[in-house]
Amino acid sequence: MLGKIIRHLRRRFIDAPRGFGHPVPAAAFDAEFRSGHWRLLDSLDEKARYAALVALIHARHPHPRLLDAGCGSGRLAASFAPDALACYHGVDLSEEAIRHAHDFAPANSVLQQGDLETWSPPARYDVIVINEVVGYFHDPALTLTRLVASLDPGGTFVVSLYRWGNAPAIWRRLDTRFKTLHATVVTNAGGDKTWDIRILTPRQPTTAPLIATPGP
Repeated sequence: MLGKIIRHLRRRFIDAPRGFGHPVPAAAFDAEFRSGHWRLLDSLDEKARYAALVALIHARHPHPRLLDAGCGSGRLAASFAPDALACYHGVDLSEEAIRHAHDFAPANSVLQQGDLETWSPPARYDVIVINEVVGYFHDPALTLTRLVASLDPGGTFVVSLYRWGNAPAIWRRLDTRFKTLHATVVTNAGGDKTWDIRILTPRQPTTAPLIATPGP
């Protein structure tokens, strides 16, 4: 019990203010996908956010090779018009999510289970989408930095993050390693839900290393 309290206090008062995320076990996501919890992504608010994601991706990459890093049940893939993507590669921590994603993914897709904090992409891409999962990475900036080698020259990250908790601190941490090329805000009609979507490109290497602390 004491250890659990210490981990909670560390996340709240040390990790969260520094822009670290809160990893969740794969088994927990599997249970949520089996229960239907993530059907909330079928709401009209979410469909508008996905439409904004698709528009931003096509604005820079008309026919991209796309890595959907944290693809969930494949709703981003389903938001593209047929043949809009040169290829689609979806990866998610949850095997249950990948099972659902096969219902949405286009014919030229590759789907696999993987932990993005350790998984190595097998190819290079024009765009890597980090869609509402960056807050689950212990060190968001370090995880995206690992994926930079899988971007083709001129490639970009497209990151979507709901405004909640320590989202501002996560953006500040990402800003230490990535430059924002464009930023869009999506807010629902009721004004109670807001998402920030940014196109990011790696900054030039600096002499100051990105310091990561071990997970709890």
